[in-house]
Amino acid sequence: MSEKYYTLSTNTAEQFDELHDQLVNGSLLSRIIVCENHTDHSPTRGEFLLTDDEADTLKQDHRVKFINLTPARYPEIFNATEDDLKMEVNGADYGRYTDTVRNYHDWGNSAITSGIDDLNRASAQLIRCKQKRNPWVATSTATNQYIERNPTQQGAGENVDIICMDNGTWIGHTEFINTGVVNAVNPQDYIGGNVLPGDGYCDVLDVLLDGPYYIDPDWFDADPGNRLETRWDGTIVPTETAAHNWWRDSTQRSAQFAEFGNILTNTGYTRDGSHGSNSTYPTVASATHGTQCASLIYGRTHGWAYNANKWHMSLYSNGNIGSFEIGFDICKIFHLYKPVNPLYGTKDPTLGSNSWGFRAGKSSSFYYFQSATGTAYPGSSDEPEFMRWMGYDGDAGRWKSEMYDNSMTEAGKELTDSGFIFVVAAGNSGQMQVNPDDPNYDNHISDDSNDGVYNTSGAQTFLSFGYTVTGTTNRRGFPQHIGKTESQTLQGNTTVEFPAINIGALDDQFSGDGRERKVNYSDMGNAIDLYAPADGTLAATVGLYGTDIARYDDTYADLSTTYDSRDTRFSGTSAACPVACGFLATVMQYNRGWTYNDLRNWIESNVDIQDSADFYDGTRGTTAEGTEWSDRNRLQGGDARVAFLGTVPLTTPYPNDTVGYVAPTTPFLRGSLTVRGGLGIRYKN
Repeated sequence: MSEKYYTLSTNTAEQFDELHDQLVNGSLLSRIIVCENHTDHSPTRGEFLLTDDEADTLKQDHRVKFINLTPARYPEIFNATEDDLKMEVNGADYGRYTDTVRNYHDWGNSAITSGIDDLNRASAQLIRCKQKRNPWVATSTATNQYIERNPTQQGAGENVDIICMDNGTWIGHTEFINTGVVNAVNPQDYIGGNVLPGDGYCDVLDVLLDGPYYIDPDWFDADPGNRLETRWDGTIVPTETAAHNWWRDSTQRSAQFAEFGNILTNTGYTRDGSHGSNSTYPTVASATHGTQCASLIYGRTHGWAYNANKWHMSLYSNGNIGSFEIGFDICKIFHLYKPVNPLYGTKDPTLGSNSWGFRAGKSSSFYYFQSATGTAYPGSSDEPEFMRWMGYDGDAGRWKSEMYDNSMTEAGKELTDSGFIFVVAAGNSGQMQVNPDDPNYDNHISDDSNDGVYNTSGAQTFLSFGYTVTGTTNRRGFPQHIGKTESQTLQGNTTVEFPAINIGALDDQFSGDGRERKVNYSDMGNAIDLYAPADGTLAATVGLYGTDIARYDDTYADLSTTYDSRDTRFSGTSAACPVACGFLATVMQYNRGWTYNDLRNWIESNVDIQDSADFYDGTRGTTAEGTEWSDRNRLQGGDARVAFLGTVPLTTPYPNDTVGYVAPTTPFLRGSLTVRGGLGIRYKN
């Protein structure tokens, strides 16, 4: 007879006392059982020396709730390591597809096709962001050669709202269609659909026109004949009139939503105009740029966050939402008033992808470089070196400056203060952006040789698209400085916070010695949070645009536009921003309560700086006329921090049997967590 240490528990304290006495006096198991630990702090639990047969007998006793070997006595059995127990997503990868696909780096110089071999093709953004070293560098593969690999994920943005804030999006493209796409092979855990009723076969919704029904379903359901209609894909949506009235008139919504007042939307903003359908491209908005961005955020084949709640907004094209200020207000209201997700008991996080910015050409008489006194220069032909190259490669000589406070910046501050995660393209001016503790932070231009940054003498005003800017040369522009907050510490020091996550662009080609690098036109400096694949990405497009390529999954049963769905070359920090936004959504889905500070801290703590042997950074220019400024691939003192999934914490445990939760059939393993359906769950209102 070999005894072992077993811990048992009963359903009640009275049952434990009764069972304990029967065991130690020998009346229950025909021998006296030793109670090794009575565990007085627990009235229903104790440790006993039992044989395996005796333990099996006790399992049948109706009073016993459980009985098991005592874990502390047998560490060799209960041997989970520290890494096993950490609530991290790290190491829990799963294949996006069931087989490999072609991944391109410099696809413009590759033998890319539209046949079955290039089904689900992607540019570098998917596999590049899964490892620290660029896969082409790590495998000594030329940039014009594809890598055959199955991209892996640790989530696809489930239960996160993402808004593509751009110039319109053609949502009839196959990238956003979940049913009936000819030749499509979807990601294994792709959900498809959207958060509104109707089981629509298009995944994308409009914040202005469709968001009101998501926020306030009771209002629209109370009079469906006048307030609701069926969209071309089967989704039940508000009529355009009812949607605009909901925003513009507080009496045209449920009483609990009257408090935010009226927002004067542009009533010319329409579905056909801003995002088209299966039978028409957007009729007013240009939408090419926005379609490309949206596909890199949450497209079926190009995006990281293909299971996110997919939203878009025509923010600045023809027939736009009304103004940037109105767009910010609508996003804020959407974020604050949308329903609680019953899977978690909290509202879903909201991220916005913003691949746009204010910049302008400027001229003046003096420049300030790390000095309180300006140095004269006679004009643009004799600009100092640190200014000469700004806007040279990618922005037609334009560059950005910090903007003075105005109603738009205030609306933006309210948006970021609400908890909205604002992801932004750093800009294509090849401009150094620095933090407040950097000696270049106050560099600026002026017509006055003794003028401060904020132009206290009133010597000159600079304009950018009609908004007054300061003339700073090395600070964030707008919207990169959206939500900027200055505060005083107890010691009297000024601290400055910038909520926007600022994204720079990588090149699709390497330096002469084979190292990865930022692309020449991308802004750089220590104010850039992350760099992401950008130059020459493959993205969805509207019609025949630029260097476009047919897709193998280019049509579906109801598609009747002039041209089938196609891809195109897309570059700039405009491409880097949506790649990073979709990527960051797969981090936020596991950390739903994070603020922008939490997200930035994760970036700084877990996205390791690239090794100089793999990534070209270059030395920093330290004088106004230094020769270093002409090398536009240099990071100018910024960190070579490329988006890749390092260690991802899990501060939001995945829900189990929550009200409203429907368990899918096939589980995927997520580290030490078994998540049913691979997070393949979307809450529908």
